[in-house]
Amino acid sequence: MSGIPVLQPIVSLGEALAADQDTTTFSLSHPKHIPLFTSPLKSPNGSPHGEHLLKQPSPHYASSGESTPPHVPNHDTDEPVLKQTHESNTIQLFYDLFFVANLTTFTSIHEINSAEALKSYVGFFSILWFTWLQVALFDARFSNDSAFERLCKAIQFGIMVGFAVVGPTYSTEYESNGNGTISVTEIQDNSAHLQAFATLSLILMISRIVLALQYCVALMWTHKYKKAILPLVIHIATLWISAFAFLGLYFSFRGNAILFNTHGIIGWYVVIGVEAFIILLVSGRWKFLSFRRTCLVERLGLLTLIILGEGIIGLCNSIRKVETDSYFPANVIGQIICSVLIIYFIWMLYFDQIETERVGTLRQQIWTMLHFPFHVCVLLVVEGISQIAVWTKLNDDWIPGYTAIFEGLFNVSAPLVNGLYVPLTNPNLTAVQLDYYSIENIFPNNTLTGIELPDITSNIESLLTLNTTDPNYTDAGYNIIFDLLNYVFENFGIEAPKGTSEGQADQAAAVIGIFQTVYLYLFICAGFLLLFLAALFWLGKRRKTRGEFLSIALRIIIGIGISLLSILYAPALRNNSLDAFDTYFFSSWMLPTIVFAYLFVIVGDTLLVNFVRTVVYRRHARGANNV
Repeated sequence: MSGIPVLQPIVSLGEALAADQDTTTFSLSHPKHIPLFTSPLKSPNGSPHGEHLLKQPSPHYASSGESTPPHVPNHDTDEPVLKQTHESNTIQLFYDLFFVANLTTFTSIHEINSAEALKSYVGFFSILWFTWLQVALFDARFSNDSAFERLCKAIQFGIMVGFAVVGPTYSTEYESNGNGTISVTEIQDNSAHLQAFATLSLILMISRIVLALQYCVALMWTHKYKKAILPLVIHIATLWISAFAFLGLYFSFRGNAILFNTHGIIGWYVVIGVEAFIILLVSGRWKFLSFRRTCLVERLGLLTLIILGEGIIGLCNSIRKVETDSYFPANVIGQIICSVLIIYFIWMLYFDQIETERVGTLRQQIWTMLHFPFHVCVLLVVEGISQIAVWTKLNDDWIPGYTAIFEGLFNVSAPLVNGLYVPLTNPNLTAVQLDYYSIENIFPNNTLTGIELPDITSNIESLLTLNTTDPNYTDAGYNIIFDLLNYVFENFGIEAPKGTSEGQADQAAAVIGIFQTVYLYLFICAGFLLLFLAALFWLGKRRKTRGEFLSIALRIIIGIGISLLSILYAPALRNNSLDAFDTYFFSSWMLPTIVFAYLFVIVGDTLLVNFVRTVVYRRHARGANNV
């Protein structure tokens, strides 16, 4: 009997737990129950767990005595009502982290140093972006927390890892025979690249199969609704066809030069573009598949932040690259500040104009697709500005020596002859001055170390023994300059593109050509970025005020103006000894130009909004006074 009082509290505690109806508190200390499948349908009473409640009568209806039951879906005439979430869940954000990792890794390995490298870079980004888009389109409408969905997400994580595996060896920089095939030599030299192409085709095939299976499960839950069958079948068929197309492209990257066809690479872009077009078109035709009031707008915004973040990473890497002696001249500091401001202004221009509730069905599909070229422009702009910071530091290091030696040997004010400067009749460099032009005096801050120093003094002494009319004089003079340039480039880890001749002149010209390529795509994309922002602004709002129309026009005008700066590089405009492009290209005004242009748009938007509000306020005030 003495043990009874001791057991009584334990029995009471067990009864209390059994009688406890607060399952929310109870679930905090127990693992979450994950069903095998979860319905994407919304229940009649709006509960987020409609897949269970649809099988039971509403407790409210049973106890309230109402004569009218809640709405029962008519499977013949109604479209299914899907659960809609305005915010992304954690597993979707987790998936986005894999996109970040892929983009960062690929960017750090593949330097954009030529037009071919630029094409390869954009090509891989396109494949990555459209794969992400297909997953995001499904998640925005049918994503649920179930064992099956988690399994699919795990496979999609693996697919992103697969992209990271093939990314380092992915390159479309090859020489074609002109008939769409690659020579045997090129195949042997680029066998790793071809293997990457084949592997990538299989990865793309698996990604589409997983999405097709996910849509099959969605069809399983919605097949009772007749209006849901056809659009989902089109989704599934499109993805299966894409999967088999990628399988076919896999075989185009296997075998010898006869079997391999460069059009297989183009096939990737055709497939991903067509499938996205079809799925977005179908989504706009059937209302229940619309992305309105879903998390798609938020996902695209987060992806924009990810790409801007890539620009911040690139800028930090550029700062690390130019920090050779903890010495930053004022112009380099100015370039870094401008880079930060450009990234910040892009954020302001994009996120200040988003209106998630005003996007209609058809406009929404176009608005979504326009994010691809917009994101390409953002990516290339943030990549370009980090390279311009390096270019400014290069100029600061080698222009003093370059100018001193060049102007002492050549007549820089005379017209070019066969693209070269004319030697001075009496060179201004004397034996007494040679010590000044030694490599140590050219770089007094000792900012460049670790690379063998070129013998500038000895080379100049040899040059001065030649007659200025000697054809070898010009070549020898240019070689001195190119020795100096290549020395600086090597110290910054900048190499000429693959296939460049070993000559000093060709190497230096190729490296300068890298930054000329940067100049071209930076200003073209910086201008088109504003044009795409104008298009997104116009599509994002059904009813626009006069001020908003003026804001759109302002973006278009400034965007065209920035893009037109790229034509300074046109050969037709470069026929003088010191043309406008060289003056602008070697100055520190490239990034400030973009900063002032974007700032002008932002300030213009603010003034236009305030002006329109003032006009509307005065009209209302006059109307109130008249009453």
